[in-house]
Amino acid sequence: MNYIHQRGFTLVELIIVILLVGILAINVGTRFFSNSSFADRNVADELVEAIRYTQHLAMSRGGGIQIVTTPTKYTIQQTDTTPIPNPNRTGNYSITIPASSSLSAETITFNGLGQPDTTLDKSITIGSGSLVVTIETETGYAYY
Repeated sequence: MNYIHQRGFTLVELIIVILLVGILAINVGTRFFSNSSFADRNVADELVEAIRYTQHLAMSRGGGIQIVTTPTKYTIQQTDTTPIPNPNRTGNYSITIPASSSLSAETITFNGLGQPDTTLDKSITIGSGSLVVTIETETGYAYY
């Protein structure tokens, strides 16, 4: 007797694999491709750039420059609240973020060495907390 061994998947196995892949794609896809995550990432990039600009301004002016974040915008100003002009646009350096995102409220002042005025690392939460911009105490380095 000659038995032929067939290799392959049964129809039930294929259906189960397709269902599992579909469920994973729905769960992962909504996290990676939601508009809010793109908006939050864009806000984080621009905020890190603004923090570094604030730090460079403080080092060139001997300190006394701060960045103030509110849930809807961030502003660069002197410690006496005199606004800093925006180098790219007319008007003051005050950026309103998209409505789909938000920021935690912080005020970070940099000294002439580019260090923030805090003894602990500062953090600014963006959106639902999935992104956090951190400013290191010793160097003032900002990252997320």
